Amino acid sequence: MSYTYQVKNEIIKKGGYSKKEKIAELRGILDAKEAVFENHIELKLESIELANRVYRVLKEISGLNLNVKYSTSKNFGEHNIYIIGAVNQKGFKEFLKLLDDYRGEKIKDDEQKTAGFIRGLFLSTGYIKTPEKEYALDFFIDGEKIADELFDILSNLGKKVSKTKKRNKNLVYLRNSEDIMDLLVMIGSMKEFYKYEETTMMKDLKNKTIREMNWEVANETKTLNTGIRQIKQINYIGEKIGINNLTPVLEEVAFLRLHNPESSLQELAEMIGISKSGIRNRFRRIEEIYNQLLEEYGEQPKE
Repeated sequence: MSYTYQVKNEIIKKGGYSKKEKIAELRGILDAKEAVFENHIELKLESIELANRVYRVLKEISGLNLNVKYSTSKNFGEHNIYIIGAVNQKGFKEFLKLLDDYRGEKIKDDEQKTAGFIRGLFLSTGYIKTPEKEYALDFFIDGEKIADELFDILSNLGKKVSKTKKRNKNLVYLRNSEDIMDLLVMIGSMKEFYKYEETTMMKDLKNKTIREMNWEVANETKTLNTGIRQIKQINYIGEKIGINNLTPVLEEVAFLRLHNPESSLQELAEMIGISKSGIRNRFRRIEEIYNQLLEEYGEQPKE
C-alpha cells in the first residue's frame, strides 16, 4: 500500500464537508481531468473508491442522471478505468453554471472553496512521498489553465511552490515539509498529518545529530592536524637552534605543545592562563622562526 493511497483513503472515508467544499472538490476533480464538455461530462478515474465518492457527491449536488461503466486498460500494467458520465439533460446547464462560480478569483478569498478545490486536485492528480524518503507533494494535471490556477493559489497562500512539465503533464509541486503538512491539514488528512509531523521531527533531529557529530569530528581533525604541524615546526627548531634558545614565552608554549599534542588552542591557553588569541600569536611567532630557518638552511617543509 503506497503512502499516497493511505492519505487519499483517509480523505475519501472522511465526511462532514460543507456543500461549498463538496462543489469546489468536485470542480477540482472534473477540471483536473478535463471531463466537462459543452453537452456532456465524461470523467475517467482509476480508483474505485474515488469513483464512488465522485458519483455520490455529483448525484447529490447536480441531481443529474448519471451513467457508470468501466473498461480495462493495459497501459503501465492492467488496471480498471471507471467512467462516470452525464449527457445534456434538465439541470445540466445549471450545474455547469454552478461550477463557474467555483473558478478563478471566485475561490481565492474563500477558505472552504480553496480547501475543497485543492482536495479535489489532490484526490484526482496528487502524489505524496512518505517523509522517511523525501519531502515531496506532486500534482500531475492535464490542463495547463487549472495547473496555473493551483500554482497561483498556493503562491498566494505563501507556499514554496514550483511548476514544470513532466510526462506530458503539468506538474505543480511542493518540496518543503512545512508547506506539505499545511496542505495535509487543509485537505482533511489529520491522521496522516500527525504521522508526517512526527516522522519529520525525528528525521530533522537525526540530521541535526549527524551534523553536530560531523562538526565535532571536523573540529577534532582540525585540532589534531594543527597540533601535528606545530610539533613538526617545534622539533625542527629544536634540531637547528635548540628550543632553549627561544624566548621564555615561546619556549613555554613549545614544551606545552610537545606534552599536549592533541589539545586545542583554547585548552592550551587555559593551562597557562592566557587568552586563545594570545597563544595563537605565540604559535604564529614560532611558525615565523621555523620559516626563517627553512630559508636560512635552504630546505623545504617536511610533509
